[in-house]
Amino acid sequence: METKIKSVSIQEYARTHKLSIYTVVQQSKRGLLKSETKKINGKDEIFIFAEQIAPEPISEGDKIEDYEKAYFKLKLQYTQLKTKYDKLLKKI
Repeated sequence: METKIKSVSIQEYARTHKLSIYTVVQQSKRGLLKSETKKINGKDEIFIFAEQIAPEPISEGDKIEDYEKAYFKLKLQYTQLKTKYDKLLKKI
């Protein structure tokens, strides 16, 4: 899987991740989000690095044969992400 890294403005990052601009600024200041500062029209503006995962084409061999295994795998990933999210909320 190929990942591409591009930088987006704070406003665009907040809009796509459904966060407030204030939250994104605070996360970038705390180092939770990788960011860079660029000079645009004489002003310093902060841009957030957003990773994008390029979609892979689905071939015939990639079909899911056991839906129950796939379900439990996704459920495990969901619970892991939920615990990480809860930990981040406690830090904020």
